Amino acid sequence: MNDNGNKHFGHERTKKILKITGIIVVSAGAVLTIIGLVSFFSAFGGGEAPRLFWCTLLGLPMLGVGGMICMLGFKREITRYVKNESVPVINEAGEEIAPAVGAIADAARGESGENLCPHCGKPNTDEAKFCRHCGGELTVTCPVCGEKVKDGKFCDNCGAKLKQ
Repeated sequence: MNDNGNKHFGHERTKKILKITGIIVVSAGAVLTIIGLVSFFSAFGGGEAPRLFWCTLLGLPMLGVGGMICMLGFKREITRYVKNESVPVINEAGEEIAPAVGAIADAARGESGENLCPHCGKPNTDEAKFCRHCGGELTVTCPVCGEKVKDGKFCDNCGAKLKQ
């Protein structure tokens, strides 16, 4: 077995020890806490002092420490569970915001549904024939085929580069 395999085996062994130790410590802490609380509450009825309340003072910290040890041992399983619960929600949110992100990207590229003036570069409505900012004609005549092109860098008819 190579060095990487030994590391993996050692890691898995450590995780197994953490899982078992954590469960034992949590169980012992729960038993001690219950014994201490039963002793405490039963002392109210009999008039005597609770003799085993110290078990609660020992059991509660053991519950916390045991829980932390369990979390270390079961971290992969906990993380996988959280991932499987979160990813569908994240994907759903992504689907919901995709149109907004697309609209923002189109606006940044200047594809906002308005045609840009070839003279001043400012946006105009699709129906406009002349720029509302500079008065220039919004169509460009192709130097090769003479076709009137509304916007773009190349002629829709022949593909020639348009002069802007």
